Formats: sequence, structure tokens, C-alpha cells
Amino acid sequence: MSTITKNKNMNPINSSYDILDNLRTAILILDKDFNYVYTNASAIDLLGSAAAIKKLTELRCENISLSTYLNNISLDSQSVMLRDLKFKNFDRIERIVDCNISSYYDDEIQYILLELNETGRLYNISLDQNLIDQQKATREMVKGLSHEIKNPLGGIMGAAQLLDRTLTDKSQAKFTRIIRKESERLLKLINAMASPLPSVNKDMINIHEVTEHVTELFKYDADNLGVSFTKDYDPSIPQLYLDKNQIIQALINIIRNAIQAINKDGEVTIKTRPLLKYTIGDTRHDLVIKIDVIDNGIGIPEKKLKEIFYPMVTTKNDGMGLGLTIAQSIIMQNKGIIECKSKNKETVFSIIIPWCTE
Repeated sequence: MSTITKNKNMNPINSSYDILDNLRTAILILDKDFNYVYTNASAIDLLGSAAAIKKLTELRCENISLSTYLNNISLDSQSVMLRDLKFKNFDRIERIVDCNISSYYDDEIQYILLELNETGRLYNISLDQNLIDQQKATREMVKGLSHEIKNPLGGIMGAAQLLDRTLTDKSQAKFTRIIRKESERLLKLINAMASPLPSVNKDMINIHEVTEHVTELFKYDADNLGVSFTKDYDPSIPQLYLDKNQIIQALINIIRNAIQAINKDGEVTIKTRPLLKYTIGDTRHDLVIKIDVIDNGIGIPEKKLKEIFYPMVTTKNDGMGLGLTIAQSIIMQNKGIIECKSKNKETVFSIIIPWCTE
């Protein structure tokens, strides 16, 4: 089988590689035996990690035989458009694309051209923008709420301290202690809801050192003996310029959420992948790093999925609903985003961070 290549001597196109690699449309050119002649960066991202790329006809499509269409094109040269084609790529991730298949000749040699536009990703981009807008609105709400609550709360705490000093019956001091303790708890809650301060402690970090550190924290906790941790790392991921402690905190919140979802008895998978040409909100990044935290719990109800990053929203009886809000705020401060998709026995939280060196 031919491997993916950009050998100019066998490339049947005349356009610049740089131009093609910056297209959001996945471009694939195949020879008559359906071997790869050329794939741009978007195509590699769509099909899966470069190490996993196989013959295109091995893709698992739903109710459609892609090889049948390729054979027909090679015989009659009649182009075809496949709308909302669903398949699992070579990383076993489901993709939805509009696929245009056509053929052309160069020096009397026939080539097959595939153009794939990921319609599922366009929908996710819209969701990402909603998440960003949601987080901004939440941040402004929390700032206003924090100011309104802290002022009277400070007065209550001060009054409790003064009252404690003037009490002659020390048996009554337990009541002022309760007032002070509960006031301090409320103050911590308000501070936790507020956005974390921008980091000034950034350095080049290996993202797998972070995932290993956080996994070890949970793995050796006696309460998590029933949890099986699985790692699926891509060693090609480059170092990133980030605040290590911030990313650790965000990942702790996400993994803790996953462990609670499986009731401390199930499987949590940590998966890392680099993605090319990825759009977050209205900004397109050449390279992003994706960290998936996957659990096999009962899943998140669909009506809750759009609300889970709001503060005080939780599906757990004993939760405060702040862990995901804080994690999202941390990642957004690093120009990234946390996405979530869920179904029964599989919930995936994806931390997506643009690659940066400064």
C-alpha cells in the first residue's frame, strides 16, 4: 500500500502545498488502486493520527460502501456528492462529512479527488462559541454577585468577631463561631466562583507529565481502588508554554468528575492527540492539543449538557457544581476550551489547548 506522501515528483497538482495545507477542506488524491498520492493537513486530521492512516477503503461507513463509489468513479468518471456521510476514522472517532468524489487525468494517468467538509465540526464550532459567550456572561454575573455579597458578608464577619469579644457567657461563643465559620465558607465559595487570576508562572511543559501526575494522585487514593485508569498517549505532541499548576487543577476537576460519574467503580481513559487546523470560537489555530477524559458511567442527560459549565449546576446530590466552571475558566484563559459529549456508558470531556511557545 502506498503511504501518505508529498513527493513533488509524483504529485499531480500544481498548487502550492502551503495553500492546500491551510484549507479547511480535507483534500485527498488517490491513484487507480486507491492508494494515497496526496493528503493535506486537514485530511490527516480528519482521518486520524498519521501513524494510524490506512487504506481509505478500510474506513467504516454506515450503510455505504465507499469502495463502491470509488470504483464507479474510476470507471465512468462521473462525480458524486455524498451528504452527511458518517464514518469512524482510523482513531475510531465518528466523523460526519459532505464528500465530493471526482476524477481527472494528468499525463493520461487517472486520479481520484476527494473533497471532505466536516459538517459535524461546523456544528461544534457553533457550540464552542456558545460556550465562550456563556463563560463571559457567567464571569460578569459572578463579578457583580461577588461584589454585592462580599460587602455585607464582611460586615457580618466583623460583627461576629466583636460580639465574640464582648460575650460574658462563653457558652454562647459557639454561636458566633458558627456565624464566622459559615461566613468564611461562603467567602471561599464566592472566590471559587470568580475567575482565577491570569497566570504569570508559565513555562514549557510536557503535557504527559501533567496527565501522569494527576492520574497518580487519583490512582493511589484508597477511595479509588475500583477505578481502572487507561492511557492512550500520542508521544509526538510537542511541549507547550503554559502554567503547569493551572492545567493540573483543570485536569483534576475533570477527572474527579469522571470518577464520581462511575461511582468510583469503572474505567477512566486519558487520551491525547494533536489536531491540525482547529477552530475555537472565531479563531483558527494551526495546531491544538486535545486531552480526552473518557468514562464509562451512566452519562449526562442531554438537557443538562448545555448547562454543565454554569456555576451551581450539577447532576450529583453532594456536588456544588463549581469544578467544571473553574476548569472551563482556566482553559479559556489559555485560549482553549473544554467540550463535552455524552451517551450511556461513554462521556468524553475534551480539553483543547492551542499549541504555543510563548
